[in-house]
Amino acid sequence: MKTRWGQVLAVVAAVVVIGLVTVLLVANTEPGAGPRPTTTPTRTTGASTPPRPVLTVDSGCLIGQGRERLVDVPQQVTDRVNRAWERIEKWLAAKTPAVAQVLAAPATLDEISEMQRQIGVPVPPELIASLLRHNGAGTSVLGIVLPPFYVPMSTSRVVSEAKMMCDILVSNGHNESAGSWWHGQVIPFAFDGGGGNLLLDQRPGRNGRLGRHYEETDMMFDRWPPTLTELLEQTATAMETGGLVMGRFRPKVVENGLLEWDIG
Repeated sequence: MKTRWGQVLAVVAAVVVIGLVTVLLVANTEPGAGPRPTTTPTRTTGASTPPRPVLTVDSGCLIGQGRERLVDVPQQVTDRVNRAWERIEKWLAAKTPAVAQVLAAPATLDEISEMQRQIGVPVPPELIASLLRHNGAGTSVLGIVLPPFYVPMSTSRVVSEAKMMCDILVSNGHNESAGSWWHGQVIPFAFDGGGGNLLLDQRPGRNGRLGRHYEETDMMFDRWPPTLTELLEQTATAMETGGLVMGRFRPKVVENGLLEWDIG
């Protein structure tokens, strides 16, 4: 008797289980039911990314393609650049010895030649003469020599800066930036520590025109002396007389022995 009741109960239990499974399967196929579990992975397609713009105008960037032979530097250019630097050095030694000490030793002709090859831009005689006097002025605020807050670059710093600017110009792909924001045929020669620099424009017809560039603005050439040599001479004169460079910047020695350029 017990065996028969056990068999009956087993049959009933089986019927109940089958019924529950059937209900669940039906419910899962009704409208609004959630997705069935599956072992097949679901492929998700992300939003399409628009293509990056491509520069279609000449950037002037010839990184690594410059000639090794430097132009000859006329003696009058060397003399004029050296005289300006001598005046600057004398004033710094007397007024700001700490700044005078960071002026680097002369670059070699081989270093300048390699710089020219790397940046792909002919180096003008006055920059060669200046680098042969001082291969930059370090990398800190102590090296701020040129108004209003610029540190002369070494040959290696010129190379890294020129490469970086060309990389940004080409990778951004904005045609309007080539020749306005930057151009591969300008040479950065002094930096401000905030992404800006002084530069010499070696594009045809520009004759090494001196200008400046800030990180988020176009190159600017007005209000600056036309050449590096004239900037050095005006800097020396302002130091000696307490006068103004470009009618705006006056040299000032601050308590920590640094050189600052006040707006006069």
